[in-house]
Amino acid sequence: MSIFKAYDIRGKVPQELNATVAHAIGRAAGDYFGASRFLVGTDDRASRDELFSAFTQGLREQGVEVLSVGRVSTPILYFSTAEMAFDAGVMITASHNPGHYNGFKFCRKGAAPVPQEELQELRRRAEGGLFEEGKPLAPPVTESDPFPAYRDFLRRHIAFTTPYRAVVDAGNAVCGLFAGENLALTPLQVDPLFFESDPSFPNHEPNPLVEENTAALRARVRQTGADLGIALDGDGDRMMLVDEEGAFLQGDLTTLLIALGLKEMGHRDFDVVIDCRASRVVEEILRAEGLGVTKSRVGHTFIKTLMRRQGSLCGGELSGHYYFKDSHYTESTDLALFTILAMMERRKASLAELWRPLARYPQSGEINSRVLSVEDTLARVRRDFSHGRFSEIDGLTVEFDTWWFNLRPSNTEPLLRLNLEASSQDQMEEMRDKVLGVVRAEGGEEA
Repeated sequence: MSIFKAYDIRGKVPQELNATVAHAIGRAAGDYFGASRFLVGTDDRASRDELFSAFTQGLREQGVEVLSVGRVSTPILYFSTAEMAFDAGVMITASHNPGHYNGFKFCRKGAAPVPQEELQELRRRAEGGLFEEGKPLAPPVTESDPFPAYRDFLRRHIAFTTPYRAVVDAGNAVCGLFAGENLALTPLQVDPLFFESDPSFPNHEPNPLVEENTAALRARVRQTGADLGIALDGDGDRMMLVDEEGAFLQGDLTTLLIALGLKEMGHRDFDVVIDCRASRVVEEILRAEGLGVTKSRVGHTFIKTLMRRQGSLCGGELSGHYYFKDSHYTESTDLALFTILAMMERRKASLAELWRPLARYPQSGEINSRVLSVEDTLARVRRDFSHGRFSEIDGLTVEFDTWWFNLRPSNTEPLLRLNLEASSQDQMEEMRDKVLGVVRAEGGEEA
């Protein structure tokens, strides 16, 4: 089953993922997780009911009691799994993928992540029909409303009183069903954009990392004079911000602002986990502030595992995932937003005034190259840039005094993803082209 990815399960419906496959995954999960109680939530895709019914039937056939929290975001599913002390939880979602996709995101007790090797064991059992037979059928699925407990959690973390004006783009995805009520707990004045649920995503795909998908949001912010724009992805576990001038704030600098904001709130001597693509400025500033910094492989399972091991207060990724100890070491776009709004209020500064002084180094953005051999290409890069400082937290990172790059393989295809940063725009462009020249030297091409 090619739908089993590094961090979750995703595929086209019904070609790759359908009721038969979902039922097999449910039975495999019922056995493998050893859970007596499983919490299940869904996003609002057209295939949610079919997959939910088949998956939960599979769980029940393995004797697992199932409770449904209905249509929620992934952070709410994680929060509810931990708060309600369930043995395991799953969100039926394809995150930011187009509407004809769906999938599953699993977590264990306490919302602990499920790593790639466990997903592959789940795959082996589902494909091979390796289920324990003869278990008594569990009772029918019951339902519970997760929002009262979740909104109590939000109220405890609202630390600003200024009625900032925010355009919020829900992308016609599941967060539009409840984001308005959640944010109504705060002083925010919300201008809702694409809150109407539509599984076809008629306005744009729910992926805020793609520039064209935030065009309407950026235009609305500028037109209305809003203080900021907020773009959510398809299952609400990623958030990207737009400042009052319509400029896009990268996830690594958002993570930096969150950490600085938490320090200003009184937290001391804590550790921050960042992914290995983050700007050099993040580590420079956090260490200057006396905070610990740990670099991680890209991906929520790796960052959550590191945070749990170290008791880290927060973490974040370039892709717009932000993690908090207070939310059981899982994503919380709400806590990320509240922390930054409190910082704006405390400093009496706009979002642009907060982040723009931090953007010291020009970045290439992520550039994909299709190559004939990942191993041969990385060996060629190691040879041609052997005078740099090497690390292999995730792929290959090569550092020099005034520039650095990370070259990271795809988990599923012969692609290498380049992120490069330098001290000046001219140097960034020169080194970007030089590295790409080596990567694409022997049959490689833009992907």
